[in-house]
Amino acid sequence: MKKILIACRAYFPDIAGGGEISTKTLSETLVELGFDVTILAISDGKKNEEVDGVVVHRIKHKNVYWSFKNKEVSAVKKIAWHLVDSNNIFIEGELKRVLSEVNPDILITSTIEDVSSIIWKVSKKMNIRNIHILRSYSLLCPNANMFKEDNCKTRCALCKTVTLPKRINSSYVDDVVGISHFVADEHLRYGYFPNAKKHVIYNICLGPVLEERIYNGFKKDSVRIGYLGRIHKTKGIDIIFSALGKIEPKIRDKVEVEIAGSGERKYIEELKIIASTFGVKCTFLGNTNANDFLDRLDMLIVPSKWNEPFGRVLIESMGRNVPVAGKKVGGIPELLVDNTDFLFDDEIELVDLISKFVKGEIEFNFNLDEFKTESIISQWSDLLM
Repeated sequence: MKKILIACRAYFPDIAGGGEISTKTLSETLVELGFDVTILAISDGKKNEEVDGVVVHRIKHKNVYWSFKNKEVSAVKKIAWHLVDSNNIFIEGELKRVLSEVNPDILITSTIEDVSSIIWKVSKKMNIRNIHILRSYSLLCPNANMFKEDNCKTRCALCKTVTLPKRINSSYVDDVVGISHFVADEHLRYGYFPNAKKHVIYNICLGPVLEERIYNGFKKDSVRIGYLGRIHKTKGIDIIFSALGKIEPKIRDKVEVEIAGSGERKYIEELKIIASTFGVKCTFLGNTNANDFLDRLDMLIVPSKWNEPFGRVLIESMGRNVPVAGKKVGGIPELLVDNTDFLFDDEIELVDLISKFVKGEIEFNFNLDEFKTESIISQWSDLLM
């Protein structure tokens, strides 16, 4: 069976978000399929170990700081980090060493930050097949989100300049895998991955923990609507409150809103004031077990303002048999292609959506076939063979 090296910014137990979770899930899945999998992970020290049956080579970062751990740094350091990371010649030697030791047939870069796009050039010189997974916009934008007050329609001069080496190095990639059509197409339209075959493979989200619950519909006198995830201005939580503020009072009085997740205290207090101003009954729960939270809901709303590359929480919600409404941004519409009645563009459309849902005029279609683990595993198996 083929040998695979998966390179990433961080690996379990170093977890910052969905990227690290998806990397671990993918590596363990490939091991189960019979592939010989090794991890190359950036860290703050050098260490070789085995994590849940997967061999992990941790190498010390070769930049001004490790972006996984150092979140609060000066603007000068951030600029320096980005300039180095675009084509990090200082880490080149360590990358060559690990690639030579492992001698893989295939290199998969799962999260490229801190690893540096230079790894594709190094790997290609060793006649290794390169596959890159697009999980964010870090190759296009130093902030990795293509968002400045609103979604960027094009790239600014700073983004183009800082990321130019990444675009050049992307020519060494053989296959590019987007976790949505949207994120893949965004990179291709800016001239990235000119020699790569494009693939779209969704993240594995429906594990055994996401067994469907039995749901008999909401009570007539109470409808519980929720938001699950990071509490940040780009996430559009305020849209839920403003929509409910415009809805007819007899419907608003039935609705209870619950917000699960963490964020800056100051912004959370701002949201509480907004909810109160619109007369919305709302509870902020902080961090809580995702499944337990979803099981309490009648509908989840994903009101993101920025172009989400994927939207894992939508799949998790469907996996718990919870209807989910999503804003028409990024990769979200792809996940709700069978539920266009649950897509909205602005708060006016959300008002209409919530009203119809509460009145029982729209129903959610729980078609999970393309998100099932076996379907996604099959796509990865075909790609790697």
